[in-house]
Amino acid sequence: MEFVKKHKVILAGILVVLLFAIAGTVYFMMRNHNQNKKEQNVEKQREENYLSLSASDQETADLYAELYEMSREDVAEQQIKTKDWEKTAKELETAFFTIPENEKYQMEKDGYSLGDLQEAEKLSIKTGRKAMELAKAKGKISDKRKWSEVVKDSEILTTEEQLGLTKEQVQELENKSLKKEDRVEVAILLLNETYTFDEVMKELDAGKTMEEIKS
Repeated sequence: MEFVKKHKVILAGILVVLLFAIAGTVYFMMRNHNQNKKEQNVEKQREENYLSLSASDQETADLYAELYEMSREDVAEQQIKTKDWEKTAKELETAFFTIPENEKYQMEKDGYSLGDLQEAEKLSIKTGRKAMELAKAKGKISDKRKWSEVVKDSEILTTEEQLGLTKEQVQELENKSLKKEDRVEVAILLLNETYTFDEVMKELDAGKTMEEIKS
C-alpha cells in the first residue's frame, strides 16, 4: 500500500513537471511567433514607406542608400520624417561621417580611445568610409592597432576628390597645369552646378584662366 502511494506521488510529480515543460514550450513558441510577427510587420511597414515615395523619390532613395551604405527603406524612413531631401541628405551625411556623442561615451567606457574616435571621423571624410566602421576596425586601446593598418595611403582622398572630382578628372586638370587651388575651384563650380566638367575643359582648351571661367 505504501509502495502504491509513493508510486502515485512520483507519477503526480512527473505529470507536474511535464505540464510545466509543455507550458514553457508553448509560451516560448508563442513568444517567438509574436516576435517574428512583430518583426515582419516592421519590415512590411518599412517597405511600404519606400513604396509610398514617388518614382523619382525612390530613385533618390536608391542613390543615397548606395552612397551612405544603408538600406533604401532606412533612407525612405528619414525622408518621410523630414519631407525635405536636403535635410535628409544632411542627416544621412552626419550619420555617415560622425559618431553620435552618446555612442562615443559608451565606446570610451568599453575601451576605445576618444582620440581614435575623433580621428575616425576625420578619416571618414578623407576616405569616404563610414566613421563607425573605421573606429571599430581600429579597435580598442588594448588591440594596439595602428591607423596605418586600417587606412592605406591610397585611400586618402585629395581635397578635390573630397569635393567630388574623380582621380581621372584631377589628373586631366593636372595635365592642364592647374594648381591645387584652381582644381578646388573647378570642384566647387561643379558642386554648384555652374559648369559641367566637360564645359570647364572646353573653356580651358580655349585658353581661358580659372579667374575668367569663374567670372
